[in-house]
Amino acid sequence: MEDIELKYIGMNQFKKEVYLYYLEIFPEEERKPIELIQYSYEKQYTKIIEILHKNKLVGVMLLNTVKDKGYAILDYLAILPQYRNNNFGTQALKILLEQEKENRGVFIEIEKVGLGKNKKENIQREERQKFYEKLGFKKLNFDLWLFDVIYTPYLFSNYEDDENIIIDEILKIYKSISGEKRINENCKIIKKLRFEEINNDNIKIGAKLQYEIFPTSSAYLFYKAKVTGKCKDLYEAYIAYVENEPIGVTGIYEIPGYSDTVWLSWFGVKKEYRKLGYGKQILNYTIDVAKRYNKKYLRLYTFEIWNKEAQNFYKKNMDLGEYYYNEKEQKEIFEGKPKIFSISLCDDKVDLWNNKFIDISADEDSHEKAIQTMKEEGIII
Repeated sequence: MEDIELKYIGMNQFKKEVYLYYLEIFPEEERKPIELIQYSYEKQYTKIIEILHKNKLVGVMLLNTVKDKGYAILDYLAILPQYRNNNFGTQALKILLEQEKENRGVFIEIEKVGLGKNKKENIQREERQKFYEKLGFKKLNFDLWLFDVIYTPYLFSNYEDDENIIIDEILKIYKSISGEKRINENCKIIKKLRFEEINNDNIKIGAKLQYEIFPTSSAYLFYKAKVTGKCKDLYEAYIAYVENEPIGVTGIYEIPGYSDTVWLSWFGVKKEYRKLGYGKQILNYTIDVAKRYNKKYLRLYTFEIWNKEAQNFYKKNMDLGEYYYNEKEQKEIFEGKPKIFSISLCDDKVDLWNNKFIDISADEDSHEKAIQTMKEEGIII
């Protein structure tokens, strides 16, 4: 590491020697305005660091802190394209961690694996994770939604702080640098969800939440049939919680006669918790539940016209989508352009459903009766 040196520079030198590289390396959506970097540097929140190899500029780092011996955020670490694959990044980060060892820890954000635009981008994110993990960074048990991007946070630290303390300290740094209003509007903590199967104790919570998410398709009669034992077919339903707040529902069921498939039942997230990665968490949990039954496929139906918001999610997270039409169904349902999305639960490639009858109409017909029952039982007004 004797050939690698870290040089702390000022704002004028950053503009003169580094800024053009910064524009070249980082895409526009990842860059901070130069005015914001200047502000945080002048407030002594940001350290600008050149990575030198034999006195030649090969990379750059920006490190943010707001108090001595607190947490630091490694905002940027980049090696210039022509110097990559020479182990310079590893060497530079080792030096930085040694120099900053009096801080309580060094925090980084990595764009969440699996949410990239394509396979290549997800591979790059996986490689980034492995890079930091090899250096001793530990994954924290929450994600971050930050300016419309979901990140997985990692921390290098010799302390065992409670994660709520870590979150509070990191938010203080964000707010100091970017402003409290801007962070309150553009930063949310995404915690790991807790799941409860719907039972006698929570059925009213689940029914009310499900109706809030699906105001035109109540699941209450199905929940009730399962809880009372009247439903003999495969049916499971769950509530997803952020700590003690119910935020989503999901479930699986089987259509008799189609033994290779389990179906997704009333899967959804409250509006204020959407686009934060919770839908992906709930879907992954549901897939794990479905695999217990040794089925080949998980499928769902939705409506392209009446449920536009869900289409992109399913296109991104399921293997296959196809339009559904079967003459046995009530003709009105086809106004919504029903689609079936499928994902394989095994090594086999998923097959098309090919319009086999699934009786969507029966679910739609039960809605009014379910609403009346919920009103009679005081679940809704």
